[in-house]
Amino acid sequence: MTRTKLINIGMFYMLLGAFFFSLMNTSMKLLADSITINENIFFRGITMVFFIILLMFIKRSKRKKHHKNKKGGYGRLVFRALIGSLSLYAMLYNISTISLGTSVAFAQSAPIWTALFAWIILREKPNIGVIISVIVGFIGVILISNPETSNLKIINIILGILSGIFAALAFISIKSLKGYFDDLTIMLSFGLGASTLGIIGMIILQDSFSVLGMKEYVYILLVGITGTIGQYYITRAYTFAPAGIVAPIDYTRIIFSLIFGIILGDMFPDIYSIIGMCLIILSGILVAMPIIIQEIKYTSRGRNDRNRML
Repeated sequence: MTRTKLINIGMFYMLLGAFFFSLMNTSMKLLADSITINENIFFRGITMVFFIILLMFIKRSKRKKHHKNKKGGYGRLVFRALIGSLSLYAMLYNISTISLGTSVAFAQSAPIWTALFAWIILREKPNIGVIISVIVGFIGVILISNPETSNLKIINIILGILSGIFAALAFISIKSLKGYFDDLTIMLSFGLGASTLGIIGMIILQDSFSVLGMKEYVYILLVGITGTIGQYYITRAYTFAPAGIVAPIDYTRIIFSLIFGIILGDMFPDIYSIIGMCLIILSGILVAMPIIIQEIKYTSRGRNDRNRML
């Protein structure tokens, strides 16, 4: 299979992943009408744990037995699970209280914060393209954060920004986990962290589990299925194509969420929010632009070499 075909498959898988994650967020928004936020995050985590354990049993026979991970790393794993769960909690609050498209747009600002933290924490010197993308992304966040035009409360803005910041810290922490744990173990820890956070929240607020009907159980099952499928396709996307090529496609999650939100009854975003969402998407593309240009040059050079041989 040619490199171009592999990249096309990777891009298609990322599109599928974004679509199924948008369906998962839609299911959680539907659940928000019947259960508390703490219950919602608990069910999101526990369904993920169930399906990940199922995948572990299925893939156990296919694992390379000679491969040994480095010892330790448990503190980093707990941090990644905690910070990822806090990001989910913040996003879930917004999904429950504001439009689906806006809440997802806040969360999708994570690459902006990732670039900033990579400079501050990892001492990675940003190039001019990264600096411009961060500025563009910040302008986008400011536009969708305007309470006067988007009807947002201050708590929505704070939690929206925190959902992106926490997600960025989770992404950065994953780099430090390489060599210690495989992908399924990292995903399992996140599911356990989310469900534990939900239980702790219920204990603090003295909540009890709501009485659920068949409709709610269907939504909970959809959350688990669509979330697992989405994670599978996104993981597969990175195995077929370079991260810089497929990562910007994940921003279609904003578009899917916007469409699904309107179907559910969300108001169509105002012009400032639309521009803000577009700028956040543009910032992600700008970050990946050097890799995209490099890939185009590589493909073009390969075609020229084949033409010379003919």
